[in-house]
Amino acid sequence: MQAKAVCRLITLVVLVGLPGHLFAETPIQTLQATLDRLQQALRDPRLGEESRAQQGWDLLLARVDVREMSQRILGSSWAGPVAQQEAFLAAFTAFMHRTFAPKLAQLKEASLRCRAEEIHGARAKVMASVETPDGEIPLTFRLHQQASEWKIYDVALDDGRFSLVSSYRAQLQGILHTASFEDMLRVIRDTNAR
Repeated sequence: MQAKAVCRLITLVVLVGLPGHLFAETPIQTLQATLDRLQQALRDPRLGEESRAQQGWDLLLARVDVREMSQRILGSSWAGPVAQQEAFLAAFTAFMHRTFAPKLAQLKEASLRCRAEEIHGARAKVMASVETPDGEIPLTFRLHQQASEWKIYDVALDDGRFSLVSSYRAQLQGILHTASFEDMLRVIRDTNAR
């Protein structure tokens, strides 16, 4: 009897003492859960179209590491003052909202499936697909572990030939080669205001 109690106590100490990340979801589990919640929000009959899109956007944004994405997009230009970084984060997040939130309704009838994952330490790729009546669109989500959560920092299409980070990096670095950081922010803000 006493041996069982000691065993239970040792098991409890070992389990409580283990790092939390050992019990965390894998990248594929995390992403599939987010995509499932996204579809639930988009299909919720109690919400209007705008509310569904906003709730879907909020779910996605919670899974995206906009700071990491921004650092990768701006490269060495990210190293500026913190106020400059925060201004970019605000403008870029608003830009992504303007670009992607209105399109979320198109995913309402689609099937969003995570297919496979590759984990390399604190980085991972999750291969997924969007299945619509018009066909299947393969996607690769790039994630990194932040604390005990997996966060998206890039999405690639066409077997990795196109990625959001690479595309925005090319566009914004092009602006930064001929203009100031403030000019680039103005371009993003002007686009957001349209």
